[in-house]
Amino acid sequence: MMRKLGTVSLIAVISLLLFSGMATSTSSQAAGSDPHKPTDAPCWSVVYSPNPGSGGEQLLGVAAMSQSDIWAVGDNYDGTLVEHWDGSSWSVVSSPSYNGYLYGVTAISQSDAWAVGNYSSGGVYYTLVEHWNGTNWTIVPSPSPGSSYNILNAVTAISPSEVWAVGDYNNGSGTPHSTLAEQWDGAGWTVIPSPSPGNLDNYLKGVTAISQGNVWAVGGAGSSGYGYGGTLVEHWDGTSWSFAPSPTPSGYGALSGVTAISPNDIWAVGFYGNGSPIYTLVEHWDGTRWNVVPSPNLGTYNYPLAVSATSPSDIWAVGWYYNSDIYNSKALVEHWDGTSWNVIPNPHPGVWDQLIGVAAISGSDVWAVGMYSFGTLVEHYSATGCGTPTPGGPTNTPAPTNTPAPTFTPQPTVCPNPFVDITTNIFFHAINYLYCRGVVNGLDPTHYSPAGTSTRGQFAKVVVLGFGTPFYTPPSGQSFTDVPPSYFAYVYIETGFHYGILSGFDVNGCTAHGATYPCYLPNIPITRAQLTKLVVGAAHYPLFTPTGGGQTFSDVPNTNIFYVSIETAHSKGVINGYPDGTFRPNNPIRRDEMAQIVYKGVITP
Repeated sequence: MMRKLGTVSLIAVISLLLFSGMATSTSSQAAGSDPHKPTDAPCWSVVYSPNPGSGGEQLLGVAAMSQSDIWAVGDNYDGTLVEHWDGSSWSVVSSPSYNGYLYGVTAISQSDAWAVGNYSSGGVYYTLVEHWNGTNWTIVPSPSPGSSYNILNAVTAISPSEVWAVGDYNNGSGTPHSTLAEQWDGAGWTVIPSPSPGNLDNYLKGVTAISQGNVWAVGGAGSSGYGYGGTLVEHWDGTSWSFAPSPTPSGYGALSGVTAISPNDIWAVGFYGNGSPIYTLVEHWDGTRWNVVPSPNLGTYNYPLAVSATSPSDIWAVGWYYNSDIYNSKALVEHWDGTSWNVIPNPHPGVWDQLIGVAAISGSDVWAVGMYSFGTLVEHYSATGCGTPTPGGPTNTPAPTNTPAPTFTPQPTVCPNPFVDITTNIFFHAINYLYCRGVVNGLDPTHYSPAGTSTRGQFAKVVVLGFGTPFYTPPSGQSFTDVPPSYFAYVYIETGFHYGILSGFDVNGCTAHGATYPCYLPNIPITRAQLTKLVVGAAHYPLFTPTGGGQTFSDVPNTNIFYVSIETAHSKGVINGYPDGTFRPNNPIRRDEMAQIVYKGVITP
């Protein structure tokens, strides 16, 4: 039975997740050290990277041609994201903007680079391939064999006329995911058959090429919910793809990245476990078979996601980890020196730090990309020292102090995970926990859409279920003109409204959205400002305004309808803004963040 949440519990959850995490904080420093002091010792440092969208930007892949020609790709709320390093700074390069992601990138020359991912249209996910010709990025048609879901996770190039991309596809509810391998032959992209062992889900996450007749791909196989089976390795010999046996130490596991040094020296990284804990997994191909190589773990949950090598004694792996508190995930960097894998210290500029892609140019020049808090993260390794931190990078704005949450033991997966798009999501446990208890659902049977926006109707459902509030139906009919009894969240909205948890819009707000007063507008995204007002009201804070009617945030003037709520919450130390002095009150909340809010409330005493 789900525990009823107290008001303070929900306030703490929302405050911690949605507000305190927005400010960037200083990375951990040794006692007495100066983070601004240049150093000549080898080290990792944060390098500023742009965030051009409305929030939620992340970089998912990186490829390096030289010290002055590096590409990084990813996404934001506004579409695909491509950034380029020219030797002195990162800048955004225009790319076709779809409702989707770019997951992988490879570069052949200054005028020949490829990026792959997927996008959604009409409820179907299609493969997405984009090409750089030296001047601009354009979309190149690519096959989508699945009728429901298609994705390309990684790409590698042998020559301008031979490029490989891998991923998976699905034909709808009740059918397993199958591996997907596509080849560019200089004229077009073609699906090349690849094995899918067993009758369950199979997927490919990483790919590397040694020659035209020697390509390796890695992922997961035989799962009962997209990620709960074993490791999967496949090999292209110039004629066909074949299955190559690989170990899974115990429980379930998957491989997410692979890099090749020579035909007899190939490395793959991933993770394995039985729900809790999750361990790092490193495997090596010696020309005869794949073997597990011991690798360190920093947290209870460890997820190496990418690997890159420059020599047999210089291999880098990156990912992320966390312990009992998923809010404090940290970027993970490990290095192979020819003898053993070791953890290498690196900056943690905010909360939810994740490194997702890595590209090693040389033993003294390595780049890693990912995300932190709600923005892109780029880190650089230099063997000659970090020097002075790059101007314009993440600011050292102290995060507000929060009362530490009680230590808890995260729940292992309690029912099969049906969602193909959350297996490496930082909030996987929250989504699965709530799904298994009927609190959240996917957009369709196999997709949760973690980066999608949370609507006011959806949030009403999870808040009411999270509180364990007794359902209420008004005896005299619906309270809002746009929430009829047939609406999926009708009972939740009426319940929340009855108990003072939720409220509708005023006359002007309804009119502005083409609705008739009184309205709730259940299908529009819920925003940071709206949640701030919820926190202030639920906590019964005395309202506060700065002396003289001034404003703390440049984008929240005293004429803003949420001005008093935002200033009140800020005066209490509950919220903070972005390093540029904005609060971004109209930013929507992601669906994975929404799930985490309720999960933390349920498990926090």
